[in-house]
Amino acid sequence: MKHTGQPNGMGQNASPHAGDPTFRIVFLFHKDLGLLSQTLPRCLEALTRHTQESYEVVLHCDGTPPETVALLASRIDRWGVDELRVRRRDRFVPSGDASNNGHRRFFDLRSPYLIVIEDDVVMYRTDAAFDVLAACRHLFERQPQVPVLSKVSDYDQWAWKLEDKGDEIEPGVRSVNRLSTHFIAYDVRRFTPVADRFGGFDLDVFIDRNDLSYNWEDLVSHIGTTGGRRIAFPESWPIEIFHCDRKVEPGSMYHTQDPETKAHVLAELEQRFRPAGDEEVPA
Repeated sequence: MKHTGQPNGMGQNASPHAGDPTFRIVFLFHKDLGLLSQTLPRCLEALTRHTQESYEVVLHCDGTPPETVALLASRIDRWGVDELRVRRRDRFVPSGDASNNGHRRFFDLRSPYLIVIEDDVVMYRTDAAFDVLAACRHLFERQPQVPVLSKVSDYDQWAWKLEDKGDEIEPGVRSVNRLSTHFIAYDVRRFTPVADRFGGFDLDVFIDRNDLSYNWEDLVSHIGTTGGRRIAFPESWPIEIFHCDRKVEPGSMYHTQDPETKAHVLAELEQRFRPAGDEEVPA
């Protein structure tokens, strides 16, 4: 099932490939099913409710335990997931951080726009009339120098600090030095050839150590800040996006990855941002 704001999925926002949606929205999942059961519905609500864009939803399970995969079959229809992918981490696994294995696998050049969200990220749209997908498409169409777009509200926690790189791309949209893999929107045809040229799809290009780190978000940041390209950070858009975790210590590159900590952070965010009268998302 492909979701669409048009009666037949066509119109000015349709994919150039007949039958494919304009957007592919991918959730990258490892194993915290309790957290995903809350974050995935919240993110889809924020991104797609009342949208006029066509889209499909993919849940990519990377290194997920078989017993957890077995529990997903009864949930994907309820969540609105169109495709469930399962991949082991036993063969053809890239170097560096384990999440690199998933991020590099989504660029098949069918849908023109790709959104990737990690499973411990939650979103809240603060203006019900704002169409996030349409805003992404329009920005890419207006700004040919932008291959990637990202927004994360708690960027003050980052070890590699977010900074402006040049003037605003357009009012309310910063041009920045980096992004995070928590949430990225890609113009696939602009991004993929450069990523290929930079070695992004090779298995040995990444590294993840305390003294040296080059992972998928470093590659994407490199692509978005070289060759006249720019990373768009739409700080003014009415959507708040948070990583449901905390640093192991201030200034560290690393987060706790602790399920209890993530659940606690999410509960705090739900208290702050869940719309009045809205029910908790069902598991």
